[in-house]
Amino acid sequence: MHNHPTPKFSIITVTYNAEAVLEDTIQSVISQTYHHVEYILVDGASKDG
Repeated sequence: MHNHPTPKFSIITVTYNAEAVLEDTIQSVISQTYHHVEYILVDGASKDG
């Protein structure tokens, strides 16, 4: 029998002054039912928090 690893994929969120929506965005990603995910959050030197 072949052992096929579960595929992993990446989600990248790039933000700039997105404090007002960032928490909802992160919660949306981490609440997904597929858990083999690499989540990368990149901030472009925001000034809002």
